[in-house]
Amino acid sequence: KPDDEVNKLYIKYLCEEANNTNYTFTPEDEEALLEHANWDTIQNFMTKVRQPCHEMLLACYYGGHPHSCVTIFNPSLTDEGICCSFNKVKRDLIFRNPRDLSDLNVTFPAKVADWTPENGYPKGTPTGTLPWRPRGAGTHLGLTLLLDANIDDYYCSSTASVGFKFRLHNPVETPKVAEFGHTLSPGKEYRIAIRPIITNSSATLKGIPTNKRQCVFSNEKYLKFYRTYTQRNCALECEANYTLEVCQCVPYYLPKDANTTICGQKEENCTTGARRTIEMRLVDEFANTTIFTTNNDEYLQKPTCQCLPGCSELNYQITLSSARFGGTFPLSKEFIATTQRNETYFKRNVAIVHFYFMESQFFNYHKSELFGFTEFLSNTGGLLGLFLGFSFLSVVEAFYFISLRLWCSLIKKRNPQKPSILLTNANNINTVTPYPFTQ
Repeated sequence: KPDDEVNKLYIKYLCEEANNTNYTFTPEDEEALLEHANWDTIQNFMTKVRQPCHEMLLACYYGGHPHSCVTIFNPSLTDEGICCSFNKVKRDLIFRNPRDLSDLNVTFPAKVADWTPENGYPKGTPTGTLPWRPRGAGTHLGLTLLLDANIDDYYCSSTASVGFKFRLHNPVETPKVAEFGHTLSPGKEYRIAIRPIITNSSATLKGIPTNKRQCVFSNEKYLKFYRTYTQRNCALECEANYTLEVCQCVPYYLPKDANTTICGQKEENCTTGARRTIEMRLVDEFANTTIFTTNNDEYLQKPTCQCLPGCSELNYQITLSSARFGGTFPLSKEFIATTQRNETYFKRNVAIVHFYFMESQFFNYHKSELFGFTEFLSNTGGLLGLFLGFSFLSVVEAFYFISLRLWCSLIKKRNPQKPSILLTNANNINTVTPYPFTQ
């Protein structure tokens, strides 16, 4: 079948990348790959070669209760292929045109809210709405997973190790797992303590130019593909636009239009250079990186992303610890019968992972003006009064005496009033002595 032949070419390409071998593609192979360089073909291939979520996730516990892993986890497209995501919002709440990407058979265990880092949940949102809020601190109220690596099925792995990668990210973002993910090895139990880093900003910052406050409100920068502005979404969109401009194609995991060509093996050097340029420009706007296009022409134009951090952000900081399984690891007969994995297989292929929050309350970092007009007035007046015996009240008094008081005095001199004489009847005057004892 033509599809099977294309899938074989993709596998050869992946094995070449994994083993650093030089497989020679014939002109017919390159023509076949170019002809099928579309999202439907790529998705079909990744779906066939990936480990499904229901096979990788043996058991899931959340908030102290068992849950169906297939229900609470959904397939999600990343730079490592199709991964399994937890507590992520629907794609029509992430992308502006979600129909440009075909469905990945995503289901959700509850209603999904239009949540954003800046606005939070819509008013009146029920507690059980996705994204779920943490139910408390500690492993017993967190998320516990049993992950099966199925090592015997490894073939042309993208890394030199076996196990898993994970990435904690904002519910409205698309994570980059290949370069920024954390690794987990089978045969161990992991504890991953989470501390959220929540940042919001005062509305008064909107009056300050963006280049001075160094953050962006969600309604200040429009993204073509993403509904919500975050620095990571902006960087991914900039990478997609820049790669399309340089390489005339877009990697499969980046946002794109339905008719955009998917990059293949021929564009590997070009897409790698574009990705490196974007990452460097996020750190240094003047970074100098040379990119060679598919025609081996030097491309000197640099991207102008201007992807500043969002004024309201949600990030996570983790502390990871692990320990190997003990000599004896008791498994229930029910678990062995259900999963068909014995103790030997468990120690070799399975990892136990606990995701949990360290505290029930967290600090919220708030951005606001360090010195507004009120602070400037009070601080400056206090300092002048302290060191010089002079304050802004003294300025008001000086202004009064120099202007208003002087003006009033001049008016009085120009219009002198005639003295008024009060005539009294002497007969009606009663003399009152201040000394009663003289009366």
